[in-house]
Amino acid sequence: MPVSVQTKSQITDLLEQYQSAYNDHNADGLADLLAADVVMYGCRTEEVIIGRESFLSAMRKNFERYKTGGIRFADAEIKSEGVIAWVSASCMLLSTAGSGAVHETPCRFTAVLRGTGHAWEFAQIHMSLGYPYHA
Repeated sequence: MPVSVQTKSQITDLLEQYQSAYNDHNADGLADLLAADVVMYGCRTEEVIIGRESFLSAMRKNFERYKTGGIRFADAEIKSEGVIAWVSASCMLLSTAGSGAVHETPCRFTAVLRGTGHAWEFAQIHMSLGYPYHA
């Protein structure tokens, strides 16, 4: 089923809000984009997060641990049916080395979104590191 222009625009905007809040290290802004019962799997083995409050706590710790850094999404693929949408995107985790050089780590981002009648919210998020395959 084709995604409507309105749905694609709303979800693209939501991804931009996520990216902006992440890059500003704004844990509260990120949490505002989530369903109360969100489930998230991050890149680290301990990053299994269930619920908005758990997400908020984890992101506050993450931003305290890493004073610099951000995320950049690219090539988002958006699909939807009714009040459910799903997104897959390439992304880069950005971190600043001691020298000031920006280090980019390729990642993959997938999410399931739920329409609330007036907006979209993240119901499930998964981020994984894109390790290179060597034959």
